[in-house]
Amino acid sequence: MGKRRLAKAPSAKEKRQAKSRWTTWALAGGAAVVLGVMVALVVMQSGTKPTPGAPHVGKPAPDFTLRLFNGQSVTLSSLKGKPVLINFWASG
Repeated sequence: MGKRRLAKAPSAKEKRQAKSRWTTWALAGGAAVVLGVMVALVVMQSGTKPTPGAPHVGKPAPDFTLRLFNGQSVTLSSLKGKPVLINFWASG
């Protein structure tokens, strides 16, 4: 059998170059992720249009009338200035 040669240890310059390449790829990958997220947000925002009947945050609720169990009616506008809890519970 012949003699085996041991691989020589990388020099300080080679270590710096390897670290520099890793840093470059890490920064490029991070920038690509950030750019991708920004593009996705712009695309999602541009296609959003309010649908009729959908809730509008920060705007007053539309007025409606409900019939109570005793036969009387109540409108939302008649309760203006009072705290109101509305629970739309459905059963099928």
